[in-house]
Amino acid sequence: MTTNLIVLAVFLLTAALLFAPRVTGSHLWRATVIPLASIIGSGFLVIAPILQMSVGSKALAAITLLVLAAYGIGEAIRFNISHTEPLLLNQQLAGSAHLFETLSDYALAFAYVISVTYYLTLFGDFALRAMNIEHEQISKAITTGVLLIIAWFGSHKGFGFLSKFEGLKLAVITALVAALAWQNGLLFFEGEWALHFKDPAVDTDAVRVVLGMLIIIQGFETSRYLGDKYDATLRIRSMRLAQQLSGLIYIVFIGLMLYYFNFPLPATGQDTAIVTVAAHVASVLPWMLIGLALIAQFDAAVADTQGGGGLIYELSKKRLPLKAAYLLIAALGIALVWSSNVFEIITYASRAFALYYALQSLVATAVAWHSRHIIHHRIKALFFFVMALFSATVAVFGLPAEA
Repeated sequence: MTTNLIVLAVFLLTAALLFAPRVTGSHLWRATVIPLASIIGSGFLVIAPILQMSVGSKALAAITLLVLAAYGIGEAIRFNISHTEPLLLNQQLAGSAHLFETLSDYALAFAYVISVTYYLTLFGDFALRAMNIEHEQISKAITTGVLLIIAWFGSHKGFGFLSKFEGLKLAVITALVAALAWQNGLLFFEGEWALHFKDPAVDTDAVRVVLGMLIIIQGFETSRYLGDKYDATLRIRSMRLAQQLSGLIYIVFIGLMLYYFNFPLPATGQDTAIVTVAAHVASVLPWMLIGLALIAQFDAAVADTQGGGGLIYELSKKRLPLKAAYLLIAALGIALVWSSNVFEIITYASRAFALYYALQSLVATAVAWHSRHIIHHRIKALFFFVMALFSATVAVFGLPAEA
């Protein structure tokens, strides 16, 4: 009962804070909440079960590695906002940097297709979980139907009818973390906090599974494409803040989840196992998490359909109509849904975004290497090249978790 009250109180207080005029009117917060909600909206739901299956008690080290790697890649994206974008606008980007930038646009368009499928696959699984049903084929049918609905609305009605739910997502996540902190505190002071599960073997495949989870902390790159709303300085500042906040939330969340790794995962439906775990924490949490899942996945899928459709439209030199681009995304997504399981789709999405990150890091490497007016430009170029190598490693070697 006490934990339920904590959950509801924290949810209401956080929502009230995030929807307060002073917060919603802040340019910094508005620029921060878009990448922040993108980073933690979907990954938050599946990261704990995947880490439990793949690395067990090493989960805290694994998520810390992912967070730090993402922050390093973010530095390359931020460099491109401040130094590459002006060259693009003035048509001064040339050579290898221009080639990598062009290739990264194609990689991002491909990544959007997979990420839309990833979000809606989770949407289908959580929609069934709300009815206490686990059925892979029905989930795939739901995902297919929602893909077609989004494509139809994008082609005929547009997406103006949708509202953003970033504040509600963050309020639910904050409530979950608060409840976990309360329960962990009680267990610790009662002398009951201990890890007594059998750790999976942490071998090369386990490392490759962790690498294949890069999609979990993906989303920060959206700041790169908000130039029509915010200037470069604000985008850089807000993107850094979004990564710092999301990284802290992820690390704290996984640390608080370690005790609940003692509870074995269900034989099926591991991607929605957070709902089962949440029931051990507070009885109101499962329904709040299902609501979060449905809102977050649909919202993210629509956003990436818009982004992917617009990018495909531009890359085709406007020869492919925007309506056709939406339908193309839906068609490719449906093919992926019926040929893969959710963990394979997560890894495909990670690889696709890793390719994009590798190319963006190479853009930053090339620009930094030749920009003698930038302090320590060669050191920065080498750092960005290391980030490109890391991202390429994920793209080549990432593995899906095995249920």
